[in-house]
Amino acid sequence: MEITVDTTVTFENILESTQRIQHHIGGTRSGKTYALLQYCIVQALQQPQNITIVRKTVPSLKRTVIKDFKDIMVTLGIWDTDRYNISDRIYTFGNGSQISFLNTDDPEKLRGVKSDILFIDEANEVDEESYFQLSVRTTGLILLAYNPTVSPYHWLRQMDECDRFVTTYKDNPYLPQETIKSIEDLQKKNPKYYKIYGLGEFAPNDKAIYNFQIVDEIPVCELVGFGMDFGFSNDPTALIAVHQQGDMLYLRELMYETGLVTKDIIDRLSKLNIDPTEEIWCDSAEPRLIEEIYRGGFNAKPVKKGKDSIRFGISVLQNYGLAVEKKSQNLINELYSYEFITDKYGYVTDKPQDMMNHLMDAMRYVALSKLSIKQQQKGKYAISIR
Repeated sequence: MEITVDTTVTFENILESTQRIQHHIGGTRSGKTYALLQYCIVQALQQPQNITIVRKTVPSLKRTVIKDFKDIMVTLGIWDTDRYNISDRIYTFGNGSQISFLNTDDPEKLRGVKSDILFIDEANEVDEESYFQLSVRTTGLILLAYNPTVSPYHWLRQMDECDRFVTTYKDNPYLPQETIKSIEDLQKKNPKYYKIYGLGEFAPNDKAIYNFQIVDEIPVCELVGFGMDFGFSNDPTALIAVHQQGDMLYLRELMYETGLVTKDIIDRLSKLNIDPTEEIWCDSAEPRLIEEIYRGGFNAKPVKKGKDSIRFGISVLQNYGLAVEKKSQNLINELYSYEFITDKYGYVTDKPQDMMNHLMDAMRYVALSKLSIKQQQKGKYAISIR
């Protein structure tokens, strides 16, 4: 049987590369993920092998690569429902090839995985240790796909001995005209976003709100508290631990996941061995969630925001040096990307953007609740007169 695959330049880039590790960096709607899935399917059809396709969480797997995989197989006329094990997320082809869909938020699963080909979609979401565990168990090609939103400190940008291919919406001939127009409108609306999402280029952030450094590990120091920002479908639920040593705050990302309900959050907190007496400062807009977490055995509390709490919380944090644990990849990405808004005249305002700020908000909740008293009293002195 002969099968014709309509694909994009990404497919050709894979074939032309001589490197074992390939980075496929794309702007929005470049078609890179779809083409990489097509390549995996073609390889599975040609000879028996084990192919592993990875994203960080199960919900993201189901929403994206598994859905696209099935669409491609149906389009090619070769999808067989009986060959897909829905519980293990493994598709077995007639020749014995298997394509497995794996999430990395369960580290124990990674140690038993052996692959001939490894494809990690949205690789910027995966921590370096998970990548290492998967890569050392892969004998052949490693394909890494992501958008150019990662900071210069990310492990992906530090990698040597690999090929890097950049594709954009212009490389996807199957896009409708209205989608192309929406992307190209960014040239006037937001030139920086057009550079990243339109042209697929890394962009320096000269409007970053925080300066920070990266450390291999957090030294022994006082725990200030935990901060939690709630999300669900599109936004993640984010949890951060804030430690203090003098004028330095040491930050560790503990949770960053979409699709969590209250029970899931309580389970995650239990696995993190968080002391039930330690304060977890949460977004006060979700009183029911906070109460349910509290009843689940954790000291969840609503943060008191007050007038201009965002700007005030930022000003509190800017009085400290910030150091981030190296493995906190989402936290590093947010700190690097979090910036003040520019007005229509090109002037930088004192209002921060309302995106890529889930851990930023969680960190601010701790600052408002545990550090702001010092900020409010700064410059005030009590004297006794006899």
